[in-house]
Amino acid sequence: MQLLSTPAIVLRAHDYGESDRIVTFLTRDGGKLSGIAKGAKRSQRRFAGALGLFCHVTLDYRHRPSAELAFLERAVLIRPWKSILDSLERFAAATHVVEVADKMTVEHEVGDELYSVVLAALARIDAAEPGPATLRLFELATLAACGYRAELASCVVCRGSLLNGGGAPRLAPASGGAACARCAPRDDATTAVSPSAIAHLASMQEALARPGVRVDAGALLDVEAAAVAGLTHALAREMAAALAALLAPHLRGRLRSAAVLGPILGRAFDG
Repeated sequence: MQLLSTPAIVLRAHDYGESDRIVTFLTRDGGKLSGIAKGAKRSQRRFAGALGLFCHVTLDYRHRPSAELAFLERAVLIRPWKSILDSLERFAAATHVVEVADKMTVEHEVGDELYSVVLAALARIDAAEPGPATLRLFELATLAACGYRAELASCVVCRGSLLNGGGAPRLAPASGGAACARCAPRDDATTAVSPSAIAHLASMQEALARPGVRVDAGALLDVEAAAVAGLTHALAREMAAALAALLAPHLRGRLRSAAVLGPILGRAFDG
């Protein structure tokens, strides 16, 4: 088996047997990859401090095309996330980032843009406490990186503008965005959303579309600073629910992190 090497981010890991560890990574060059690290719990040379959640590493591995798991040879830490591990808010936000990335992808689905989005999101969270728009920007960027960019500025049916204040739009996740009051069916497949929430989300999405923004932590901070202007508790909650609905059709399983994020990240408005 050929030895391969790629930058990677740890999405999840669990112990296997007395000394091994099974780890799932999002890699830059090979998509999502799961592998077994033999003797990982004893090895201070091959895996020292490099198999924990969120770790950004250079991964050396071997993989047979027919095998379910790769054989992990070595992982070397590229950069430590010192602040993420020292703050409950940052840890909760980072957990959501890697869980969304995990559940938006399948094994060996190559997408270097998602890797870059996740890396930029973790770097942004490590740089400063998450605010009310931090994860919304990440979720919008993730949808775009995975080919599911939501249509928010115009109706997915008639293509009329949703930003002119003409009636209450409705989210239509199965159609990939939002529909105007005239076009949207009023059934369980759509959800009412305020014009203010749509306008905020559309503005954030437009800002993310500028070259390099989605993959640069500093640029994300700048976009976020503009996005939080006029953002209230109620509007932030509505935007979170809207993004959850838009993500849902593309997720492979329920997001466990979502259950604990509200109470923790709600503090972003305080102080």
